[in-house]
Amino acid sequence: MSRIFSPIVHYILALPISYLPFGILYAFSNFIYFLTYRIVGYRKKVVRENLKNSFPELSEKAITEIEKRFFKHFADFLVESAKSLTISNKEIRKRCALINPEVVDAYYKEGRSVIVLCGHYNNWEYYAVGIAQQMRHQTVAAYQPLKNKFFDNVLLKSRQRFGMKMISMREIPRYFAKHVNEPTMSIMVNDQSPGNPRTAYWNTFLNQETGWMKGAEKLAAKYDQAVLFGCIRKKKRGFYEVMFYPISDDVTKNPEGFVLDKHAEYLEMVIREHPEYWLWSHKRWKHKKSVTK
Repeated sequence: MSRIFSPIVHYILALPISYLPFGILYAFSNFIYFLTYRIVGYRKKVVRENLKNSFPELSEKAITEIEKRFFKHFADFLVESAKSLTISNKEIRKRCALINPEVVDAYYKEGRSVIVLCGHYNNWEYYAVGIAQQMRHQTVAAYQPLKNKFFDNVLLKSRQRFGMKMISMREIPRYFAKHVNEPTMSIMVNDQSPGNPRTAYWNTFLNQETGWMKGAEKLAAKYDQAVLFGCIRKKKRGFYEVMFYPISDDVTKNPEGFVLDKHAEYLEMVIREHPEYWLWSHKRWKHKKSVTK
């Protein structure tokens, strides 16, 4: 059934939407917000629970206000993701601008590769589509393939249009080994719930015990790669800025978990600036540290 339905959704809905001018696009976003929040209540219970656990100090009124702003931003993210299917190179550069590329370029001049950690914050689709052509490094991104093969191919095509290489998370270690002498910038979105909580690194993030996948830290140590945090902030509706924060020049000199602790620290910093821009509908805390004991 999905083999038939998926192309219909893409060619009849997503692709035509991608050609709309931004003014009409955001009018459509307003309708999506009304539908998902007011009518359907898409994952409303998950969003509310995540917000309450993350910000226990906030009142019910403050939580509700963040919740509303999240669903408004999420609707924008959906239409902007559709727009990224056909957006021009010139337009995406304008809407996803780099603030301090010199931080990464310094490693390129040394012939060194870097790992950039980030989260599901603001518009990561614009990040994927817009960043590669603005960097001197060969830019790759680790991703989890979708079960729906049709939409997986659609996203791959969109994200790779302007130079980004998408590598399956399972293939990332092999890619690092094969391209060890090539200056590469590897983007890893590391705020998913870990598949195996027993092998995760645990710390406190947004007032909760949180597990993190260790792969990025291990790869950085093994292949002598610097680690940065990549933050994408929203300037105004439809316009974003990417800024890099250094985490470690030499992971082997840091204690275990240092990189993941700093990543959590930076990610929490930007979430607290504007909490509505993080993906609260994701079941981030479905695993507990207690199961590892």
